[in-house]
Amino acid sequence: MLAGLFVPAPPASAETQWQIDGGGYGHGVGLSQYGACSMAAGGSGYAQILAHYYRGSAVTGVSEHNDLRVLLRTASSFTLTAGGNTTINGKWNLPANATLVASHSGGRILLSGAINTTVDALYADMAGSPLKVSPPGNRFNRGTLVVTPNAGKLQATLVGLSTNAFLRGLGEMPSSWPTEALKSQAIAGRTIAHGKATRSGRWDASYDLNALIDGAYIGYDKEHGAQGSRWVSAVDATNGKVLTHQGGLILAVYSSSSGGHTEDSERVWYSTLPYLRGAADPADSGCNNPNHRWSVTYSATVMGQKLGMGPVTSVAIGSGAGPSGRLDKVNVTFTDSRGATRTFTGAQLRSKLGLKSTKFWINGASGNRGGRSGPPSGSLTDIRLHDGRNLLVAGTASDPDGAPRVVVATLFNGRTDMWVTQSVNGYYLDVHPVEPGKHTTCTAVMDVPTEQAVLLGCRENIVK
Repeated sequence: MLAGLFVPAPPASAETQWQIDGGGYGHGVGLSQYGACSMAAGGSGYAQILAHYYRGSAVTGVSEHNDLRVLLRTASSFTLTAGGNTTINGKWNLPANATLVASHSGGRILLSGAINTTVDALYADMAGSPLKVSPPGNRFNRGTLVVTPNAGKLQATLVGLSTNAFLRGLGEMPSSWPTEALKSQAIAGRTIAHGKATRSGRWDASYDLNALIDGAYIGYDKEHGAQGSRWVSAVDATNGKVLTHQGGLILAVYSSSSGGHTEDSERVWYSTLPYLRGAADPADSGCNNPNHRWSVTYSATVMGQKLGMGPVTSVAIGSGAGPSGRLDKVNVTFTDSRGATRTFTGAQLRSKLGLKSTKFWINGASGNRGGRSGPPSGSLTDIRLHDGRNLLVAGTASDPDGAPRVVVATLFNGRTDMWVTQSVNGYYLDVHPVEPGKHTTCTAVMDVPTEQAVLLGCRENIVK
């Protein structure tokens, strides 16, 4: 009788796990920075890189803009730390390592620390010495720092910057990356800067560029950081170069990673721009891109909590995905254990679930997997010795979603060598040096945009 009290209860059924598979980081429109890195590493010049991501655009020359105003931050107070002699409001000297705090006070600015007074506005002339501004916590040595009251807070803006001075501090791409990638980033950044400086009807007439929205402007810390001279050289080498389409500056947007396929502009935002068309982007997987493919898993309970509902029991994904498979404007409907439903767009879900991009799919969801017209296909038609010690590999490879990549793998003496070639107009052809002996060679086509491998065939060859 007592033994019955100790019979273990049956195990609770495992809670449903919702796995989300995705690709890319950011909006995915225009240039992929990792893609540019990989294309440059593969031998493409900046003109080829830009032509791939901005269809029908042209590299054009313009005159330098010399009076850019860059909004750094809006905050209740700023702490300034001098790296050298800095002149405040034309009359106070802030020596090296001195700290000055500027706080909003009744529509004016209260200064404390190295200087104690109240002013209507603060002007800091760095004279080339780095001045640390917190927030954002970066150092700046170009232009004049202006701090003014704005809607109950303080606004910190750098004024009097030339286009190249702004670009030298643009921290959008690692300075260690290939030179041609750096040049493509410099031209895209210069195009945005010129567009914002000359466009009428700005959001705020007190500045031209926002250091958070219009590029990660970090100033001195980029120009003088690790290998910063390589970035400066790329900026100088492309001096005056911008991107145009039919004579006008383009919207040269970019993001970290496309996930293998860029997106049409109107699928993410609203305007249909002819040079921002979704295209297969196999190069995005290169340069050790950590975000080309990613996956996160949430329990039914946690997902429900993030969406403001009970444990999620089913998911239905609607139609309308872009060519890349992004779900920005697609409705996704969730049902919880109580039968309640809530619908979100893919863009809303990216925010609520903390996803890296809207290029994702929730495994177990109903609906057509967006952005994929079909799987790749192809054949291995020829593998033979070419010019003595080179192996020629040829065949067909196509994908309804774009030009795919083909992986070639050769097994020799227990070692596998792999290389990648690109399908052009439905065909691939590559020649690769090999050592004497028996080789087993296989080819596989990579699906666009998932890059899952589909084997095309294998053959054996004896190289003498």
